[in-house]
Amino acid sequence: MDQKDKILLTEIQKRFPLESAPYQSLARKLSISEEEVITRLNKLKKAGILRQIGAIFNPHALGYQTSLVAAAVPEEKFSQAADVINAFPGVSHNYLRNHFYNMWFTIAVPPNEPFEETLAELIKKAGVSRFLILPIKRIFHIAVVYDLNENHTEDNNIDFSFSDTDMKNFLVPDEKTISLVKLTQEDLPRVSRPFQEIARKIGLDEGEVLSWIKDSLNKGIIRRFAGLVRHTRAGVRGNIMVAWEVPEDQLEKVGKALAKEKKITHCYERKSYPEWPYNLYTMVHAQSPEEALNFVENKANELKISSYLPLETIKELKKTRLKLFW
Repeated sequence: MDQKDKILLTEIQKRFPLESAPYQSLARKLSISEEEVITRLNKLKKAGILRQIGAIFNPHALGYQTSLVAAAVPEEKFSQAADVINAFPGVSHNYLRNHFYNMWFTIAVPPNEPFEETLAELIKKAGVSRFLILPIKRIFHIAVVYDLNENHTEDNNIDFSFSDTDMKNFLVPDEKTISLVKLTQEDLPRVSRPFQEIARKIGLDEGEVLSWIKDSLNKGIIRRFAGLVRHTRAGVRGNIMVAWEVPEDQLEKVGKALAKEKKITHCYERKSYPEWPYNLYTMVHAQSPEEALNFVENKANELKISSYLPLETIKELKKTRLKLFW
């Protein structure tokens, strides 16, 4: 990647233009042509650096139940268990990590399907007997944004934090909404009027599609409309999930402090158990594993947290966008 690629990738992660000609808008900002913007994005997509551009939905707002699951899988059963779990369409991320609980995956279960029964059936089929269900209780920060433009000078304090909607209150989507979700969660076409192309597929006009996206952002149904980057291909190779044990009376203060850190893309309060006291989880990304570990250690010392687990990713078993209404 050259510097213009880095600026372009950083820009589309942070503020993709929701207007009729978004690539033209990006071109003006970078002082290049619309054709060059599209060519560069296609090149980055082909190289596997750009995953896609599209809507990132809040599944809870559409009736989905989700959780992180940590499973202890014996080595001799690991491959079979991974195949079974990865085959479930609601599993979007699955990692081998360096702990007794060695398989960590996220699962989403559609509306009107029983979450615990669905998960129990999947776990049983995978041959797993020990696992933890770690649903989100509170979100301090969620934004997978990698700032690749190391030479930028502008103010970079863009707030991506939000309060999650009440898990019991969600939109019951109609047929039009489901069609729009299905189309906007896919990779945005790289043409001059991409939203017009989406609109044509479901008999709407371009303005209606853009208005729906903006309204869904305001209501918290869509978290962001942005470009997504494969961080390892972009040179961000330090990837550590940290489970922190934070005293209840300090949880909000620590959560907000960690949420402000540039190297942290996710910061959640999750359910804890007597035998598993960790209640705050962060995803840390850095240029190398050593840099990420140093960052975690420094933060632990600074925040005076003595009990924490840095869980390094040994192998990526599955990583894909969660597709709603499969």
